[in-house]
Amino acid sequence: MKNKEKILDNRMNNYFICLFIIVISLTGCFYNIDNDLSDIEIRFLNLEKQIKCPICPAETIAESNTKVSKDLKNFIKLKIDEGWSDDKIKSFLISKYGKEILATPQKKGSDLFLWIIPLVVLLFGVFTYWSLYKTIRFRTKGEQS
Repeated sequence: MKNKEKILDNRMNNYFICLFIIVISLTGCFYNIDNDLSDIEIRFLNLEKQIKCPICPAETIAESNTKVSKDLKNFIKLKIDEGWSDDKIKSFLISKYGKEILATPQKKGSDLFLWIIPLVVLLFGVFTYWSLYKTIRFRTKGEQS
């Protein structure tokens, strides 16, 4: 009996150690390293991550070092300094390059459909799993009696 209690205590200690390590490692995710950046710099960095490079496949201008990306970065800096809003900058870039210039689809109009599809697929999967689980459980109960 004491052996089982000792094994259980060791397991609990191991679980708490693992939980402690996970919690400590996740605290770095919440640390904000951009404390010394101005609002303009933060706006620029956010826009830079939202605009795709027109010639690079699946890269934002923040990730790309092409001449086009550098030109777009300079354009965004200039327009922020001129007082343009983020939406106005994005609208201008959409009019010049098309909707594909945005890294993520807009959450309005027909693009809203693209945001809803994953949720519908997830709900369908959960419903299918649940109904199969109920069917299998019902059959096994019927076989046991």
